[in-house]
Amino acid sequence: MTLASIKTRQDCSDAEWQARVDLAALFRIIAHYGMSDLANGAVCARVPNEPDHYLVHPYGMFWEEARASNMVKINAEGQPVDPDAPWLNDGVQNLCQWILGSRPDANFFVHGHEEEVMAVGSIEEGLLPLNQPAVYLGNITGYIEYEFEEDEAFGDHFVECLGQNQILISRNHGYYALGETAAAAFFRAYFLRQTCSTQIKTLSMGRELHLIDPQKVARYQDQMAVSEHYHYNGKTEWAGLMRMLDARGRDYAS
Repeated sequence: MTLASIKTRQDCSDAEWQARVDLAALFRIIAHYGMSDLANGAVCARVPNEPDHYLVHPYGMFWEEARASNMVKINAEGQPVDPDAPWLNDGVQNLCQWILGSRPDANFFVHGHEEEVMAVGSIEEGLLPLNQPAVYLGNITGYIEYEFEEDEAFGDHFVECLGQNQILISRNHGYYALGETAAAAFFRAYFLRQTCSTQIKTLSMGRELHLIDPQKVARYQDQMAVSEHYHYNGKTEWAGLMRMLDARGRDYAS
């Protein structure tokens, strides 16, 4: 298949090109940490200064292959701006409408199917306050039942369940992690997998659980919500992630 859209830096604004580079980098970083699912899942971005236009990947692209020029620009109806664009996943187009279309504060989102998140999303309790990232994420995480039929009614239901959450766990299926920046979306996806993995390991020991006190959880969540330095937006780590990526070559930015 042909992956390229192809867009070059001369074909779009500087702001759109930077969003393309950030999106391609996000794909590559997620793949590096073993959070991709062959050609499945999605990572999408809003086009700067065009709030009802989004950037998505051509279906069939492995996330390790992502380049800025591969990304496909779609409109609010989910249709490619370029009529010669490669084939897209209808589900990804729907997600852009439901997530980015309803949340002007979000410019990026990750939709993944990590085994750890699917496992925790398959138990009734969902995330338990067993570890530090669970404390933070528990305050910004919602849940939705997984449905095979993604019709208009389900879209409305999705938007309602998403609300102002930064993470939405799809029961028995996966998750959606939102962010104002690529860094924030990655950070939330990364620590969601970490807290789910830790929960699975903790439960596997078969011992009495030591849950964090609910009053402490509430206090920590309030403190983190107003902290200038401790709010899990990935800003501190993103520069290091980009250095790691650049050390392997900058073809993602082409």
